[in-house]
Amino acid sequence: MQPSPQNLAQEATRATEMLQGKVVVRIARHRETEVLVEFTDGTRLFVDRSESAIELSITGGASE
Repeated sequence: MQPSPQNLAQEATRATEMLQGKVVVRIARHRETEVLVEFTDGTRLFVDRSESAIELSITGGASE
């Protein structure tokens, strides 16, 4: 099932809020289909693509 445009917009808003003000320390090709963006506080953003979608995963980091 494809996510609705509204669900995609909500996901983008949540990701923006979680990453607001963070400083990138490095970007790496984690896997063939995945990019890793690592921030100075330890937060990591994984962007992975499949045949039908792009998945975002945000892990770790210090709580404010």
